[in-house]
Amino acid sequence: MSPVASDESRAPDGTPERHARYDVHLDAEQHVRWRLIAPNGRVLARSARGHVTAGACRIELDRLRRRVADLVPVIGRATGAPGWFWSVALEPSAPVALSARTYERLESCQVSYERFVRLLTVTEPDDW
Repeated sequence: MSPVASDESRAPDGTPERHARYDVHLDAEQHVRWRLIAPNGRVLARSARGHVTAGACRIELDRLRRRVADLVPVIGRATGAPGWFWSVALEPSAPVALSARTYERLESCQVSYERFVRLLTVTEPDDW
């Protein structure tokens, strides 16, 4: 599967204007997953679980976006890797989104989560 939205559009003066976007792809087990790509091109967040269909993946992402005010991050030390990570769940013990990488500093991890929430609320997924 290919990216769902362009990373650039044009501002009124004609200069490139970068935006966050969602990418939908198949993982190694052939499950559908989403990723949130920041304007700088880096993966900021990813789905915590794979889905059998793109429709099921989209339903979970839409639900996450609707309930952004209910999100409570879990920020902790990564197991088996150095650094900090964040995750969010809509139901107890069922994460739906994860940081795309670990962070050396706790503060960087917290900033990453805040950026995720901000971009989650303003980035519209295209039709899948």
